[in-house]
Amino acid sequence: MNNDPDITRGVKDGMRIMTGLAASRGFVTGPVFLFRTTANEQVSEYRVEQDQVAHELARLSDAFALTRTQIRSLALELGKRISGDEATIFDGHLMMLDDPAFLGSCKEKVSKNRVNAEVAVNVVSEKYSSIFAAMDDAYLKERAKDVNDIAKRIIRNLLGGADAHAFRAERPCIVVADELTPSETISMPKNLILGFATDRGSNTSHASLLARALGIPAVVGLGSISETVRTGDMLLLDGTRGKVIVNPGRAERLAFEKMVARSKTLEEKLEQGKLLPGATSDGHAVPLLANVDHSTPMTGLYSVGAEGVGLYRSEYLWLTFDREPTEEEQTHAYTEATRALPEGQPVTIRVLDLGGDKMTKGAAASHKEANPFLGNRSIRFLLRNPEVFRRQLRAILRASAHGNVQLMYPMVATIEELRAANLELHGCMAELREAGIPFNEKIKRGVMIEIPAAALIADALAKESDFFSIGTNDLIQYTLAVDRVNETVARLYQPTHPSVLLLIDMTVKAAHAHALPVSVCGETAADPVMAVLLVGMGVDELSMSPNLIPLVKKIVGQVAFSDARNLADTVRCMLGAPADKVYTYCRKQVMKLAPELLYLQ
Repeated sequence: MNNDPDITRGVKDGMRIMTGLAASRGFVTGPVFLFRTTANEQVSEYRVEQDQVAHELARLSDAFALTRTQIRSLALELGKRISGDEATIFDGHLMMLDDPAFLGSCKEKVSKNRVNAEVAVNVVSEKYSSIFAAMDDAYLKERAKDVNDIAKRIIRNLLGGADAHAFRAERPCIVVADELTPSETISMPKNLILGFATDRGSNTSHASLLARALGIPAVVGLGSISETVRTGDMLLLDGTRGKVIVNPGRAERLAFEKMVARSKTLEEKLEQGKLLPGATSDGHAVPLLANVDHSTPMTGLYSVGAEGVGLYRSEYLWLTFDREPTEEEQTHAYTEATRALPEGQPVTIRVLDLGGDKMTKGAAASHKEANPFLGNRSIRFLLRNPEVFRRQLRAILRASAHGNVQLMYPMVATIEELRAANLELHGCMAELREAGIPFNEKIKRGVMIEIPAAALIADALAKESDFFSIGTNDLIQYTLAVDRVNETVARLYQPTHPSVLLLIDMTVKAAHAHALPVSVCGETAADPVMAVLLVGMGVDELSMSPNLIPLVKKIVGQVAFSDARNLADTVRCMLGAPADKVYTYCRKQVMKLAPELLYLQ
């Protein structure tokens, strides 16, 4: 994948061909709308006289309150349109706005320095942003962008309205910008947005994650497209291969139209085969499961071809309520999900995975850690808070009386943690038996392999588990010490890195040696190229966002299991090669076996 923007100047009048990063697949053509914000505008400074300080402080408080209302509204709108990790992008914004120190520092600037509110917000936000940007922790570095996003919106509100002048397109268009923040991305009217093209950004940035979740084609990292185009220019945008053509000629338009037509035909084919069971072309079963949370419309999973739930993110109940849900509330949510699926389909519930980037507001305020990703999170938190753990385990057990419920322990690093968790489970089973409450006595218990330590002791863990689920998002992150949403190191987040592939291979072999099934529930499973490689490596099931199931099912269904195994064998011999070359090789091989990938991915 090329991270350096490439610009080819066409011989035709005004035509440009530009190459960036494919952030969200799809083909679209339309007029440019050049999106400019107040981000780079000079904030005017003026002195506030003593008798006007109270008025200025009131303006500041009002702007914070309005911004908080706007962000909450955006978060609500986002929650209606998507579910999963992307739906919580605005949690960090709200935590910052609710931090009394942030508003307090701004007020202090106004009161002591006698500067206007816009300058106070600008100065304080720059200080906060620079502190975050200088931190070694990749997650905290990313918060610098949240601060900038919030500050831009507060300043716009102070200047007369955050949304009053930001977007003025009157017809469907392709938005071109230097860079888009999450709030800008979700604020734009979806009926007018055909696609996004930006100078900066990575395919792991928040805006890119949102574009994919919303199904909007996008190309980022184009270098200087916002300086190259004008509003009204025509653009061909290929979000599948990361290319845009500015003011195309007739030949370019015709070629693009053929590609769009081919893509549309193949999308229709996805609809035809998505309800069939997942399998390779020679009949090797590969069930395609869904990653969900309590807000996901469970009855809609059948329509995308999901064969069960491979990951139920229970922590989103905590995040939604901003507190621990009661045992009854949990039981209701888990039971509702179980009953919504066809009989026999599994619902794999991951026990509470709070910590790191997922915290309730109350917990975040009282539980400060220098490095939350390496701290008291997930299974560590639950074992240190046994009453919380037991309430959740009892709720999961009670739901198991109504269908095929499985439970899964996240972030396991030692055999002692697994044993301690199972001990708590057996204690809860005894309590329910004594109370005469029904549950599945043979409920399956699985371990998430998302820490390198777990992969290295997979054989020992397999002896005391019923299944493994590989969480590639964290496995890659912890193996390579790379935050996948930090643009400065995004290029190092490599699923085909030799160490990652070795850990996956080790996990699969250990599981199969003990007759345990293995699934992959991270984003890697949703990449059709990686999906074929994972199947070849022996992964039994793939779990992903529901909307991506038809695509992966289609590509896997065009590849013979023997060809997938051959690909995996070849990759095992390439473990000394750079990760990007390994991925490029896999993509070429998969495209030979499934040429439609060119138009679908």
